[in-house]
Amino acid sequence: MLRFFEKQTTAELTMLMVAFVWGTTFVIVKNALADIGPFLFLGIRFILAFIVLAAFSHNNIKNLKSSTLKDGSLLGFFLFIGYVFQTVGLQYTTSSNAGFITGLNVVLVPLIYAALQRKLPGWITSLTVSMAVIGLFLLSVQQNDFHLAYGDLLMLVCAFAFALYIVFVDRISFRHNAIAITSVQILFVGILCMVIGLLTEPWPHLFTLNVIFAIVITSVFATSLAFLLQNALQKYSTPTRFAVVLTAEPVFAALTGYLFAGEILSHQGMVGAALILIAMLISIVKK
Repeated sequence: MLRFFEKQTTAELTMLMVAFVWGTTFVIVKNALADIGPFLFLGIRFILAFIVLAAFSHNNIKNLKSSTLKDGSLLGFFLFIGYVFQTVGLQYTTSSNAGFITGLNVVLVPLIYAALQRKLPGWITSLTVSMAVIGLFLLSVQQNDFHLAYGDLLMLVCAFAFALYIVFVDRISFRHNAIAITSVQILFVGILCMVIGLLTEPWPHLFTLNVIFAIVITSVFATSLAFLLQNALQKYSTPTRFAVVLTAEPVFAALTGYLFAGEILSHQGMVGAALILIAMLISIVKK
């Protein structure tokens, strides 16, 4: 029993490090986008992530079934929408706002489940959605300006896409090898983004240090390694405990935005961010 709790603690501390990596990538990607288009960045990031994942787990990938390709492509489509809107949105909002609004996917998941089951959401879902909406308003809407900022609106679409991704992962991923279906998703996003990027964006004359650093961090650590760790360590904890740990991601995003980009949340924004974080935690704990 003691050994299990030691493994559980190690697993959860490791996922806290993953949350740290995911949180810091908001400001890292935002800096890189000054030197490369969002679609080319995502294309390179996800194709490189697939190569790294294949190097670690090629035995799980080489014998793909057609059903895995089909379901993986569907999940990849939701990831594509999520990451595209997140990456483009980072050009128009702060990394702090991006982290908290992206985290709204946790609150949106039970709302989507209620819609799919054609029933009214429970009071917990209604409460957390109300808190999240108020938090989003306080975080994104400035005084005397009663509309959602453009970048934050893009982040809200990203949150919906990630919420749909979580719902459909729950519904179909258990039928497939976890590494295989994850690889299909990553490659789907990489190829689609690369094609769009090559058609619509200029290839950088020079890959700056900011771009190279962002590609390495996001592809190797925030995608390939993060997925591998999550798949390997999940058995030592529970989805709820892991999800609670991962709510630290927007906190790390805000902290790195403050330390390295000089982003400062107003008092109104801090209240909004706190409401979103509390709504996320309630949604997870009360599942």
